[in-house]
Amino acid sequence: MFWVVLLLSPSALAGGGMDRLLEELRQAIEEGRATKAAKPAFLNKLETIVERAGGTLGKPMMLETFSDGEFDRNPTWTVVSGNFHVDASGALFSSQGVGDTTLPMEAGGMEPEEKSDSDVKMMMGIVGMLTRQTAPGGGSAKGRGVEKGTAIIHVPVAVDNAFQIRFTIRLDSTQGEAGLGLFMGEDVGSGYQLLLNADPNRNKTAELIRTNDQHQRQSIAVLPGNGLGDGFNHELLWKRTDTGHMTVSLDGHPLLQGRDLTISGSFDGLALINRNGEVAFDNIELSAVR
Repeated sequence: MFWVVLLLSPSALAGGGMDRLLEELRQAIEEGRATKAAKPAFLNKLETIVERAGGTLGKPMMLETFSDGEFDRNPTWTVVSGNFHVDASGALFSSQGVGDTTLPMEAGGMEPEEKSDSDVKMMMGIVGMLTRQTAPGGGSAKGRGVEKGTAIIHVPVAVDNAFQIRFTIRLDSTQGEAGLGLFMGEDVGSGYQLLLNADPNRNKTAELIRTNDQHQRQSIAVLPGNGLGDGFNHELLWKRTDTGHMTVSLDGHPLLQGRDLTISGSFDGLALINRNGEVAFDNIELSAVR
């Protein structure tokens, strides 16, 4: 069992005492990770509290748990392409294949009065279609360069150049890849993306990429491996400093690191991406790093 015992007095916090205390907590967190004395999720939460107390991490700019069973309000997510719905576990789920087609109910094949009928709504909810939308090119952001078989949903949020994103992801199939990205302006394909591979035959577990105006990808960091298509929830923590240094941890363990200074401005939105796979997103927390 992992214990952190703090004995504080007013004088202990004076004259730099708080800084020393926070540093001791950081060391305790690293010791907990090294000895596996506590669950990674607990240590990650404790680390977030420490960083906020130390002034290096701002208040969350966005916190999304999909606990209301919807994604079209508080905050408002917009589907650019593909299929999304909140599943029975309360996560935002997407299943997307290269040959997927839009269902008539989603493409406007129902009359408005049918869509508002309570019985019809109930049936749609049972099959996971109540909150699913298919709207290629819809919403305020543009889906320029969206590849076939790719599902994208986004939310507008002003993000500083230095940021931290914590989220939970579950890859339910052994094909495709999924992740999230921060984009600029109205182009959801621009900016930085963190992608996790589900296919064990691709020899890749995760990759950080930058996409330019022509939607050409440049790899910043990549980790070989058998992918994460195991059907389990994994917690990812992606950080970027104002010096361009980026780190990614998986379930409390270092996964990727790289540096890129090409993008110096801020970002205008966050996008969730599913390329030819089955994925669930949850517990998305976005904060600024001071």
